[in-house]
Amino acid sequence: MKRDETNQFKLDYLPLQPVMQRMAEHLLGNEDDAADVVQDCFVTLWNERDKLRRVVNREAWCITLVKRRCIDLLRKRRPTVEIDDRMVLQEEAPSEDPRLELALHLIERLPERQALAVRLKHFDDQDTAAIATQLHISTSNVYTLLSRAYASLKQMITEYEQQR
Repeated sequence: MKRDETNQFKLDYLPLQPVMQRMAEHLLGNEDDAADVVQDCFVTLWNERDKLRRVVNREAWCITLVKRRCIDLLRKRRPTVEIDDRMVLQEEAPSEDPRLELALHLIERLPERQALAVRLKHFDDQDTAAIATQLHISTSNVYTLLSRAYASLKQMITEYEQQR
C-alpha cells in the first residue's frame, strides 16, 4: 500500500515541479531560494497527501502553495532595503531642481508600498501590470495604491505651499 501511495504521489505531483520552480523564481528572483521553497512545498504536499485526494486542480493548488510560501519568505526579509544606483547618485550629487528634491522628499514620507509604487511607475517607467507582479498584488490594487499616494502627495504639497 505504501509503495502505491508513493508512486501515485510521484505521478501526480512531481511533473508539476518545473512550473512550481518557475513561479518561485519569478517571485523571488533567486534560483536557490526558489528551489528551497519548492522543496518545502513538496514536503508539505507529502505530509498532507491524505487531504490532497479532494483537490480537483493539482496545478492550481501547487502554484497557490508556492505563491504563499514565497510571500511568507519575502515578508520575513522585508526589513532589508536594497540601495540602487539612483539612490547613491542622489546622495552624492543632490539635484539642482528644488522641485525634484521636494518630490523625492515627499515620496519618502508616503507609506512604504505607496512610495514603492510611485517610484516604480515614475522613476523606473514600469507599467501597472509590472508593478502588480513585483508587489504581488492585482492591477486594481496598484491603481488604488497610486491613487492614495497621489492624494497624499497633493495634500503634502498644499501644506508645504501654505507654510511658504
